[in-house]
Amino acid sequence: MSKVLLVGNGPSATEKKLGKRIDSDEFDKVIRFNRWKFDQDGSEHNPDYSEFVGTRCDYWIINDLHLTETKLGISKRHLYEMVLVVMPKFKFFNQDIVNKIEAQYKNLQFIPTEYEDEINSIVNFSPSWPTTGIMGIHFAIHHFDEVFLYGFDSFDFKYDTQHYFEDENAEYGKNKFKFNPNKDHTPDKEKKYINNMLKSNKLKRLT
Repeated sequence: MSKVLLVGNGPSATEKKLGKRIDSDEFDKVIRFNRWKFDQDGSEHNPDYSEFVGTRCDYWIINDLHLTETKLGISKRHLYEMVLVVMPKFKFFNQDIVNKIEAQYKNLQFIPTEYEDEINSIVNFSPSWPTTGIMGIHFAIHHFDEVFLYGFDSFDFKYDTQHYFEDENAEYGKNKFKFNPNKDHTPDKEKKYINNMLKSNKLKRLT
């Protein structure tokens, strides 16, 4: 039975020291998202959070914007077994171009846009779209028998930052969904989707 852990970037990820467990062989794969390890300039985070979140990452899931960044995206692909790209359906371009990109970069793959339709049949994110995290969860549910989550906070308002690796004064540090609601992301719908998957035993929380 295959077992995967998805490590989110939420501040709750540093509330427990689970780094050694995350890096162990308990899980067949460990999946992380976007800037889990890197700052905007491509440098690694300082301070080091490995005591809390470990360092292992087999699959790296990024959104289409990070894919094209010079110091992230494709330039970091060699660090991972697989790089999975999330692109909202309304932005999805010619399939032939996608096929060429996947053929050129053997360990890079776009997550099917059909997953967005499946998610919307469970919780309708329209007129917005599911986050990279939600798309990653749905991918994992399709490809693994047991799916565990850690550090998924759905932009919980009790935190002043969106990500554990940013302070509140950083450019992306302040929880903008708390202070500046953004229509591109819908935290309540994300929570609803995750709770639905938990209740249906398709997801488990890492505790």
